[in-house]
Amino acid sequence: MFRFLVLASILAAAFAARSYNGYQVLRVIPRSGSDLTELSVIEEKIREVVDFWKPPRSIDHPVDIMVSPSYRDFVIRTIEGRGFEVQTFIEDVQKLALDQRKRAPVSVSDGFDYEVYHTLDEINDWIDTFAASNPSLVSVEKLATSYEGRSVRALKVGAPRIITKPIVWLEGGIHAREWVSPAAMMYMTKMLVDNYGSDSDVTSMLDNFDFYMIINYNPDGYEYTWTGDRMWRKTRSNNVGRLCDGVDPNRNWDFQWGNAGTNPCADDYQGPNAHSEIEVLQVTNYILGLNDVRVFVDFHAYSQMWLTPWGYTYRLPSDYTEQYNVARDAVNALSAVYGTSYEYGSIANTIYPASGSSVDWAYGVAGIKYSYAVELRDTGTYGFLLPTDQIVPTAIETFEAVKVIVKAAIY
Repeated sequence: MFRFLVLASILAAAFAARSYNGYQVLRVIPRSGSDLTELSVIEEKIREVVDFWKPPRSIDHPVDIMVSPSYRDFVIRTIEGRGFEVQTFIEDVQKLALDQRKRAPVSVSDGFDYEVYHTLDEINDWIDTFAASNPSLVSVEKLATSYEGRSVRALKVGAPRIITKPIVWLEGGIHAREWVSPAAMMYMTKMLVDNYGSDSDVTSMLDNFDFYMIINYNPDGYEYTWTGDRMWRKTRSNNVGRLCDGVDPNRNWDFQWGNAGTNPCADDYQGPNAHSEIEVLQVTNYILGLNDVRVFVDFHAYSQMWLTPWGYTYRLPSDYTEQYNVARDAVNALSAVYGTSYEYGSIANTIYPASGSSVDWAYGVAGIKYSYAVELRDTGTYGFLLPTDQIVPTAIETFEAVKVIVKAAIY
């Protein structure tokens, strides 16, 4: 009966939400600097009528553009008119979005199905239940209160010790539409707890560190992806006197802030000032109040990349060689599981400059050497609409990379 009620509520939300019937994702690949320049000009021309899932920022990296049926022909003509080949990469956005909400009538031993995407209420219930079921290793920490009054919480996972242990900070869901991020975070948390005492690496990690697992950093935005707009990325704060709501919480951190998006209607809008978003302000204050944070990883999707500071500049930080080497080793460990290929390197040099980001703040302000931004599966076949059967494999392979990062932080 419970499963039926959950399914009914999900379907009701789906029908109430914005429809993407007839929407497709187009792909264009710039092969030169002049291509990038041309595509940037096109971006400015059409950005008001499309959603750039991946904007034109670097050579040989795909540009993915979601288009409505009303503007599809116009966009294709505009791009092809500049000499580019346009590929229809995703034929039916709405179908993939609905597929992500499907629930198979399966039986799970612990009452929670990690192989589906969950609503915010389900995630919050899981956080409480998981902590209560594992009291010797897990507790719930409140980090912040969102703009709409929801709690931003972490599961603190670690073996009890008398001394204060250093911290590993892993966060997901800062961008609302990147559903695989919180889903993978939940499964990796389960792996930490389930493997303590049987896996020597995990046992050592939890004996020597406390893990802060932030399942969903942006609860207002995530809730809205279920009830309003599946492709929503930002927070849900009200931009007073402006047409559009929300701020990109990963352009709002108070380090080198101010060189990102200035259009309140754009997905990368940086906000009126650094730390304008209450979630960002309170979480950063919380981190600064912790003792000895050694690892910071912010999980995103999609593109399959393991990225280091800096994002705001092409220059490399003083710790870059070690950050790069550890990222390389982490990616090798990840790839060894299923053969998934990842790129790695600094944010600006690997994809594009991005100021006011979490990773730059973590390294530049909080002094956390092993700070990384991770773009999880895939490379665009599904994009933000990754099928449910890839949740657990994504978590399993990523967990192997996390082990490498944490081992590097033991000193």
